[in-house]
Amino acid sequence: MLANKTPSDGQPQSHVLDAIGEVKVNSFSAAQLTDAGFVAAWFQGRLRPFLSAVSTDFLSCISSKNFSCDTYQVVVLALGRQASLMAEEQKQAVYTQFVRRFLSRDDLADPACLIKTTSSADWLEKNFGNFSSYATLEDLKSLNKNFSSFESLALLTPAQVAELTLSSGVLNNTNQISAVFDRLEEGDAFKNTEEFLTALSTAPEVPGISPAVRDVMMNRTFITIQAKIKEFEAPDWVAWFTVKLKPILPSFTAEMLVIITADINCTNYQVIVEGLGTVFPEMTLVRTQEITKVLVEHLKKFATLFSSPGCRQSISSDAEWLNANLGPFTTVANYSDLKALNVSGLAALETLSPGQKAELLFDPTTGALENVTVVKEVLSSILKSSDEKQLEKFFEKFVEVSKERNVSSINIAVSSIILNMTLMDLVTRFDTFDPQTFALWFQTYLHLFLPGIGPDSLSVIPKNISCDSYREIVKGCDNVFSSFTVIQTKDVYRFTRDYLSHQQAQGQSCVQSMNNDSDWLLKNFGQFRIFASFTELINLKGDFNGVKVAYLLTPPQLAELCSAPSRLRGPQDVHTVMRAIEKQRLSDFFDVLSPNIQVNELNYSVEVKQAFLQTAFVKGGLSSPSVSDSEVSVWLTVRLRPLLSALSSADVTVYFDAVRTRGCGVRQDAVSVLDSLRASLDENTQRQIYNNIQQLLTDPEPLRCYGSGSFYLFLKTFFLHFGFPDLSTFLSLIPVGRRPEVLSSISTAELSEFLQAPQTLGDGSGLCDLLSQYNRTTQYLEKQPLGSMALGRQVLSCVWPQVLKVELQSEVDQWFDSRLVQYLPLLTSQLISSAQLSNATCLPYKKLVSVLGNNYNFSKTDFTPEDVYSSMKVYLTNGGSPRCYDASDPQLNSTNWLVSYIGVFISYVTLSDLNSFVSSNQIGVFLENPENLQLLNSTVTIQSSVTSYYITQLYIQNPSFNPIRLPGQFLCGIPSFAFELLGTSDSLLLIQRINVFCNGTKSPEITAALAANLPSISSSTIKLLGSQSVSLTEGQIGSASSDAIKGALSTLSAAKGWNQGQANAVIQTLIESDFPIDSGSSLLSLGTLVKGVPSETISSITPSELLSISNNPTFISNILSAPVILQLVYVMKIVSIDETKVIENVPDALAGSIPRVLLVPQESVNVTLINQKQWTQEQAVMLFGSVASVSTDAEELSEVLLQGFTCTSIQKLSEVKVKQLVRACRHRPGRKKVQLKESQLMCMYNFVKDEASPSFTDLPSETLLYYSYEKVAKANCRSYFSAVGTADYSVLSSVLDKQTTLFNNARDCLGISGQSLSKDQVEVLGNLSCTLDPVYIQKSDPTIIESLKNCHDLSEAQISAVETLLLTGNTAYGNSSVWDQQTLERLDILPLYFTEGFWQRFSASVKRKYMKVFMPSLRTRNTEKPKLKKLFKNCNAELDAKTRIRRSAVCTAGNITEATITDASFPFGYTSAQFDACLDVRVLRDNLAAVAEKVDDNDFQRVILNKLKQVYPGGLADSVLKVLASVSRQATVDEIRTWNVTTIDTLTALMDKSNGEWDRDKSKEVILRYLSVARHTLGTNELNVIGSSLCSLDVSTLQSIKAGDLSNANVLDLSSCSYEQKSVLYVTANSSYRAQRNNGPIYYHLINPYLGGAPLEDVRALASYNIAMDVSTLRRLSLPVVTSLGVSDVRALMGSAVADLKAFENDSVVQAWIASQPQSHLDTLNLGLRGGRADPSTSSAPVTGQTNITANGNSTQTPALSQSATTVAAQGSASALRLGPGVWFIASCVWLLTLT
Repeated sequence: MLANKTPSDGQPQSHVLDAIGEVKVNSFSAAQLTDAGFVAAWFQGRLRPFLSAVSTDFLSCISSKNFSCDTYQVVVLALGRQASLMAEEQKQAVYTQFVRRFLSRDDLADPACLIKTTSSADWLEKNFGNFSSYATLEDLKSLNKNFSSFESLALLTPAQVAELTLSSGVLNNTNQISAVFDRLEEGDAFKNTEEFLTALSTAPEVPGISPAVRDVMMNRTFITIQAKIKEFEAPDWVAWFTVKLKPILPSFTAEMLVIITADINCTNYQVIVEGLGTVFPEMTLVRTQEITKVLVEHLKKFATLFSSPGCRQSISSDAEWLNANLGPFTTVANYSDLKALNVSGLAALETLSPGQKAELLFDPTTGALENVTVVKEVLSSILKSSDEKQLEKFFEKFVEVSKERNVSSINIAVSSIILNMTLMDLVTRFDTFDPQTFALWFQTYLHLFLPGIGPDSLSVIPKNISCDSYREIVKGCDNVFSSFTVIQTKDVYRFTRDYLSHQQAQGQSCVQSMNNDSDWLLKNFGQFRIFASFTELINLKGDFNGVKVAYLLTPPQLAELCSAPSRLRGPQDVHTVMRAIEKQRLSDFFDVLSPNIQVNELNYSVEVKQAFLQTAFVKGGLSSPSVSDSEVSVWLTVRLRPLLSALSSADVTVYFDAVRTRGCGVRQDAVSVLDSLRASLDENTQRQIYNNIQQLLTDPEPLRCYGSGSFYLFLKTFFLHFGFPDLSTFLSLIPVGRRPEVLSSISTAELSEFLQAPQTLGDGSGLCDLLSQYNRTTQYLEKQPLGSMALGRQVLSCVWPQVLKVELQSEVDQWFDSRLVQYLPLLTSQLISSAQLSNATCLPYKKLVSVLGNNYNFSKTDFTPEDVYSSMKVYLTNGGSPRCYDASDPQLNSTNWLVSYIGVFISYVTLSDLNSFVSSNQIGVFLENPENLQLLNSTVTIQSSVTSYYITQLYIQNPSFNPIRLPGQFLCGIPSFAFELLGTSDSLLLIQRINVFCNGTKSPEITAALAANLPSISSSTIKLLGSQSVSLTEGQIGSASSDAIKGALSTLSAAKGWNQGQANAVIQTLIESDFPIDSGSSLLSLGTLVKGVPSETISSITPSELLSISNNPTFISNILSAPVILQLVYVMKIVSIDETKVIENVPDALAGSIPRVLLVPQESVNVTLINQKQWTQEQAVMLFGSVASVSTDAEELSEVLLQGFTCTSIQKLSEVKVKQLVRACRHRPGRKKVQLKESQLMCMYNFVKDEASPSFTDLPSETLLYYSYEKVAKANCRSYFSAVGTADYSVLSSVLDKQTTLFNNARDCLGISGQSLSKDQVEVLGNLSCTLDPVYIQKSDPTIIESLKNCHDLSEAQISAVETLLLTGNTAYGNSSVWDQQTLERLDILPLYFTEGFWQRFSASVKRKYMKVFMPSLRTRNTEKPKLKKLFKNCNAELDAKTRIRRSAVCTAGNITEATITDASFPFGYTSAQFDACLDVRVLRDNLAAVAEKVDDNDFQRVILNKLKQVYPGGLADSVLKVLASVSRQATVDEIRTWNVTTIDTLTALMDKSNGEWDRDKSKEVILRYLSVARHTLGTNELNVIGSSLCSLDVSTLQSIKAGDLSNANVLDLSSCSYEQKSVLYVTANSSYRAQRNNGPIYYHLINPYLGGAPLEDVRALASYNIAMDVSTLRRLSLPVVTSLGVSDVRALMGSAVADLKAFENDSVVQAWIASQPQSHLDTLNLGLRGGRADPSTSSAPVTGQTNITANGNSTQTPALSQSATTVAAQGSASALRLGPGVWFIASCVWLLTLT
């Protein structure tokens, strides 16, 4: 009814509303006040007509009501709809009395009603409605602390916007100010802008506005007001330009000014100028210039208007006119502009800027530069200014204009006025001037005025200015020196002298910062120095060096300088001074100088006198033909004689040049004069005199003065005391044609005296020439003493070539035994070099080998025996093979060739050398020569390869050569067949000799051959064999009596190298003889034979006995080489003593056999004890958490313990400690590498990935494989790849494709282009090279081969590329033609992969020798059997191919004997057919273990099985099966069924994984054969030895495993098990580890291997155990279980490892899981995983349910899988491929249904 009521007169009455409020509103219940419908019905319905008259009381009333926010907003909306009918004060009241009061209430459930609003704008609109304009910004922010003004900008009033602008930093943000103006332009832009600017300009304080923001504001404002300008009245102009625009007016542009003044009267124009003038200081210079230009152009354009009376009111002068119309912009205008405006510069002088005043002076209309009065007036106007900078600005402009107008001089009177007025004004400022300021004034500003300088002009300059300042003044004056009169120059000099005299301190004036005297003179005097006397200069600068500035001094000054010899401090001073003396005055100068030197000789130094001499020689021209001999005499005897005592070596040649072309008498006199002064001449000078005398003897004609007699004596008289020529010079003085004649005048004694004189030999050149032309050389060699060693060597070197060419034996003997006896010890490396010996005849070469090999003393030579051999090698390699052997020449047909031509130097001969000397088909004639054999035997250091070759060739030539005849050390390399036909006595003798010479290590096949010759084995025989007892066969051991075995047990037990068959045979003999093996001591007595003890025997010994020997290192070492079952049994026996002390009791080396379940952490953790034991990775996982938590130093934890790091183990550790543990896992020198799995590495990576700049070498290198390359700085990328290059790339899962990514990044980092890698790039990449495509290997630097040696494996394509690279011949291994055994050895592991074609490049002998070394090495490395088989196939293929054509049942390759089998290369050299034909069953039976251990070829192994069937037709017994090794894998199932697997020792041997993998059906049969024996079960030991073959057993068999046995077993590899098998094992394991569930992480680690069979509910339950399941474990779960886990499940299970899902998103199992999850759920992981299914609420397709089978067989209803998920599910995964037939069938049906 109220809603339909119409207020009278259209005006509702407020009292009605108040009454309703009293009656109705106050009675609203709490529920009604929060009922939006109820409140809307009243306020938007019934009360609507009265709301426009709302009163303050009513508003106050309802503000106190307990409206909810929703109902409050209904009321606000209702009031807002009536706002248009309200008075302004009512609307204000609505805000203040209702809105603000209500929202400010503290008792509201939602204070300020914020919760249901989506933004600040939404909040403002809902809660303020039409009344928001009455709120201040401060109100809004106090009500809503998160209020975003900009978000609500559209709802704010201009005044509020202004408030926002002043308070929020908008004035420094262009984007925000733009948003502000966007808001102002909504609606009435002009009004909004005006209101905004008014509020802004009237604010009490306006913050600084950044120029960029101010520019935006001015531009936007101008755009808005531009259209309104035409409507402006005079007050508007004043209001806008003096108030509203003032904050932004500094950004007013010239363009705006042009627009705004286009049509404006002068009054408003002047208002604009006034406004702009107020912000003039805030404008940039460019802007003031632009605005000035516009103003001037405007004034020019409207000149008439502005000159009219109307525009000149109150303006009485040009100065006032400029102030009104240009304001401060007057000073920016050009003088020409002012002149164009008819402004008189003089009239407006006070208004002009200093620059304008300067321009005024240049104005020709003023004539100022010729008018002293005007200049004074202008300059006075500047000088009286309080602004000191006015004067500088005046001169700056004056200089600028003078340059523009090319003014170079000023009227002198004007210059004088300006200079003096300026200097007088500057008097008070001089003290503040720095040197730069003085330079500016005197070299720039006053430059044009300095010619006006007067007598007293510079007197105003204070004497206390700095020297630098003074010098700037002098420089300024010096610049105008040419403009000064003489009087002025003297005035300036007087100023300089007075100033410098005033500065004088301790005889130094202004010397600071002067580089030298020249600098001092020029800078302190300039050109005014010419007026100073030398004395004045010395007075002003006591250390003034006139010599150094001689070129600056006048002749009078130089004369004064030279008058005092003390001022000439050296020769350079003389030269410097003398350069200033003219040549024509030189003789007169010396005529005066020489007497002075004569009188004051002691005051002139030698050097000074030398300098005068040099000047005389150079300037005097004494060598000129124009100078007569008499004139030269005067110079030498008078003028220069006082100076000649100081003659220097450098001047000697010049001296002799003066007499060189003159007569002999003059030349002789010249020498005589110098000889008389020789005592005063230094050594160098005398040497030069000697040289010049030598020249006098040859120029112009040699021997001019020589007549007859001894030439040697003639020279001595000519050189006087200046020395004697050396050998080379001596010969040069004799013309070549006369040398024999002249030399014959010298006796052998004179020759000896001459040659032995010091310095005669020189470099020895000419000696050979002299000796060859001297007719008494042989007499000299025999009769004259040797003299010095140097002379002797040089004499020897001269005659040596002649000696080496002698072909008569008598002549050879004469030279070596007589003439050269005293010279041979002086042989040098050059004389025995290959170059010297290469052309020697055989006889002197042979004699030389004998001399050098017969106790020759090499200690005093510069060569070694190695050097001798090096030359011999070249000699013997060239000139025939063998060189110097001729069977038809009596002197060259001796078969002791090795002795004659190699001798003792054979110790340096390599096999390749020997082959190059004499070929294998030619060496036979020398082999049996006893002298050669003795030579080989007596040379201790002869290379083994040479000995081996020699012996091999010997036995090829004579296979029946008796070894007894050979020296002892040769025995080690004799072919074993040479011993096979020996008798017992010879064999025993040779065994003794071999033990002495070979130490039993070099050739075990020899010992085997000798041992085979022994008809019976006794204890004495065994003792004789000693350590070589291991050469006895199983058959020999078995046939020996028990007494022999027991009697020699100490020998047998100490021998090392027993194979399993031999050890078994010895122990079996002992056991059958009732030898007691029932105590610790009995086990110790067995030594290395303990490996043959049955495990049952160990089990029978009491635990305490076994514990008693646990600390015996020898026993531990021996048992470690025993079968693993012995170690397991031994450890479990010790464990049985006390399960709580297993760590203390079990030996460190055997700790790996302790069951994991017994390693559950105890209350106390002995870190030291645990740290020293050898744990498996699975054991370390159990221990790691407890050890890491108490360890104080992660660096001290062992490598085996650190390999237990898991994300679960470190859950409770601090991040700092975890990072320390990660770093402790890095590779450290002296420690083994910590072996880590991918899951561990990824966990580690997650802890270090966010470090800012990690040191890559501080982390395990494999961790870096997962590092995000984006985080590696470009500058550090090389370090990153160097570190990651040491990683093992085999840890990477193939699904990650990390190798490709890493290499692509490496290409970018290292600048790799194309497919070729440089050496440096290869070195940096390191092991990353193992992942390269073959094309890179083939094309890269050959050093890549070295990197590939470190690879875990190589593909066939990669090895093909390696072979291709090697075959290029460009590698360190050279051309394939020179490859040998050493080549293969240098290639390290790579030959393991080489192909058949590659092996064909090596001879059979090379391959055999190499395989002797390589195969044992590979077996030591536990190389996989498939690789060994492939190696044998490829290496043996060539032989196999050759014999395949001529197959024969007859043995042609040689019977296989004990010695053959002992050869480490066996069975290389046999084809399978020949192996069959040559292997006798007896030999096989007696050596079965040795044969089985070495044969890795399938066909060969089949031969072995066939032969064993002949020996054991009823089936193989335990004793045979124990040593069958990898041969067992070739047996058929039917054959296995005949085997007698009766002991766990046999089972252990057969299941040994090192012998290769079993086929499932075969391994199953082996295990069943064992289980078929009574009381045999799948116990702990059986499980440990069966390992992964457990998966070959039926489910029913697996169900028989007991929980206790499984709990004590090692971790089993169940990857090949079906789901049903895993499920059975999981149930058993879960039961066995039930007791550990109270320790979540430990339980998880124990049950982890079995989780592939866990049901869904058990997997989910693991989340409560505080674990971090790694992604590899997740992938091993049953696929249905995985896809049934939700995102929250996986997050809870994986913890911090959940991030690894991203890395494995391409894995099939992970993809299946992703496809099974709602995409929205996946998004919560923030990993970027895509491919999830659409949410049911958003999917457009209907969602159909499907039944999934959980791991425990239960059905659950889940949404349909996506196509990709169902495909994966249908195909299965690595962990779910073997579902049981029932489960698999049901699951397959369900999955197929989802596809339909």
